[in-house]
Amino acid sequence: MSNKNAGGPQLIRLESQLSRSRELVWSGYAVFIWSIAYMIPHLYWALGGTIGMSILKPSVLELPQWELINWLASAFLTVAGFLGIALIYFGNSKPLKWLLLTITLAGSSVAASHGIYGIIYRLLQIAGVVNLESGLFNVNEHAFVLWDLLLFEPWFLIEGILLAVLGWCSFNKSSERRIWLILCTFGIIIGLVTGLIGVRFA
Repeated sequence: MSNKNAGGPQLIRLESQLSRSRELVWSGYAVFIWSIAYMIPHLYWALGGTIGMSILKPSVLELPQWELINWLASAFLTVAGFLGIALIYFGNSKPLKWLLLTITLAGSSVAASHGIYGIIYRLLQIAGVVNLESGLFNVNEHAFVLWDLLLFEPWFLIEGILLAVLGWCSFNKSSERRIWLILCTFGIIIGLVTGLIGVRFA
């Protein structure tokens, strides 16, 4: 009887560890899929593709560094995607885990703050509170604003949330998870402040 009672807590701990392992796997692959899905159009544009460019801001397409920008975006998104895979399979190494989590925290902060700021900013432009470069919002002339609002900025926000969840699932202790959420929140606030002073990282 005593052996059975002693095995109870161990079984509970084992089930808890397995559950958290599943959470880490799901969150890791979610980050991978979400990042690579967004990388594909950037890679396509970097290679000279033109489909889908009509939904982008015209002045961006005129930049001489257009292809370079997409190559860099493709590289960053690929790295972001493999962060999820790396934390699943290499998270047992403490030095590597902390390095990966530091990158994950930075990525989550930048992506989430970018998405939040972008959504609010585009809504203000549509409402006429903030002018565009060519004047007030006009749906025929500024369709790219709607695409930003409905597609691109939400992608950033979801990417930031997924990275935050990935980091959260990488910890076993509740106290560590709370600290992680605090750090993510603080990072997002810093990102929003930089947006307000005119600095955006993506």
